Amino acid sequence: MTQATQSAPPGAAATSSSAVVGSSGHASVPAGREIPQQLSRMRILSVIVVLAFAALTALQLIIAGQSLQAADKDTAQLVRVQDIKVHMLRADALATNAFLIGGLEAPEQRERYDASLAAVSRGIAEAAQAQPLDRAVLVELNEVVLHYAEGMAQARATNRQGLPVGAGYLRASSNELRDRGVVLIDALVDANTERASRSLGAHIPVLVALPAFAALIVLGLMNQWIARRFHRRVNTGLAGAAAAILVLGIAAFALSMTQAGANAQLRSGDYATAVNGSEARSAANAAKTNESLRLVARGSGQSFEDAWEEFSGEVGAALQEPELAGAPTQDWEDYVAGHREVVRLDSGGEWDAAVALATNRDDNSPSSRFAAFDAGMEDLITSAADNASTVLRSTRPAFLITTIATILGGLAAAGLAWRGVTARLKEYA
Repeated sequence: MTQATQSAPPGAAATSSSAVVGSSGHASVPAGREIPQQLSRMRILSVIVVLAFAALTALQLIIAGQSLQAADKDTAQLVRVQDIKVHMLRADALATNAFLIGGLEAPEQRERYDASLAAVSRGIAEAAQAQPLDRAVLVELNEVVLHYAEGMAQARATNRQGLPVGAGYLRASSNELRDRGVVLIDALVDANTERASRSLGAHIPVLVALPAFAALIVLGLMNQWIARRFHRRVNTGLAGAAAAILVLGIAAFALSMTQAGANAQLRSGDYATAVNGSEARSAANAAKTNESLRLVARGSGQSFEDAWEEFSGEVGAALQEPELAGAPTQDWEDYVAGHREVVRLDSGGEWDAAVALATNRDDNSPSSRFAAFDAGMEDLITSAADNASTVLRSTRPAFLITTIATILGGLAAAGLAWRGVTARLKEYA
């Protein structure tokens, strides 16, 4: 018998039923052990996927809720700084108009002037407390207002004495307020407009839906893998987890969609009314100031009339916008007609008659119609700002509730996914 026909030696390599030696020299995992290992990994992965969905969705809901709070604060600050600008220009309009009367300034007009300056100081203090980013500019603005008040006090004192230098104090103080002061307040308006617009546009519903969509795809692929190997179409644990994710995802998406729609309506509705109404009111008071400055100049006030035309045009254009449909347009038109008559008298050499008409306080006088317009705009702006704040605050509890539900539901869904895969794993125990 040759060596080739002899039986193998006792130490020769043999194929085992439990292991196979690969070309690399390492034993490969038998088919009976691959599935349990894959199921173990799948069980952990399913929990990670579900918890990731819950964490990401809850995080986005928290950010959305914070953006609502920020939008409310930013909108309130924007209205606040707009109000400061209005009262600055309102005080200047009252002061310049009263200057025309000399020492006969009506007590109620002086009270309105003092009230406007007090509103400016109060608004600056409140704005500085509400938004730290605005404090440096507000401090500088406060210095301008204080310097303006001092200058106007000097203008009044010299005007009562009949000294021509009073007009110089008046123009210097008014110019500083309308130049440096308005530049500062406009910078605040622009900064807060940008903040408010960014906060109102922070809701992106698609991003809220993405975690749920991704989690459902992964759980669906897991269910298919298990179904092919165990010949059971649906894994109840994974199906329960998927159902929970679907419900929670739809709730979060619907809430985000609803808020995004409400914010869009705000931007073209109450928010636009408050912001654009404040701008129109500021321009109107600037026009009124230039009307008085024209008369103070006594025949040399064409530059002030040009400025009046510019500001008046801004008011007229704003009143044509749909968000200001409730504005007291007729009062403004009556004032404009009265101003035209003031200009006609002044241009015709009847300066005293022009001053008398500009300072008249009867019900149908230009100043009274202007006061009615200013008061009507204030009511409109206040109402719109309050409505905007109510909308932004009303849904914040819903975001909190949905966030808590997402976290708790995600934990429950993770438990269902774990149990569903574990049930298949036990079949190999």
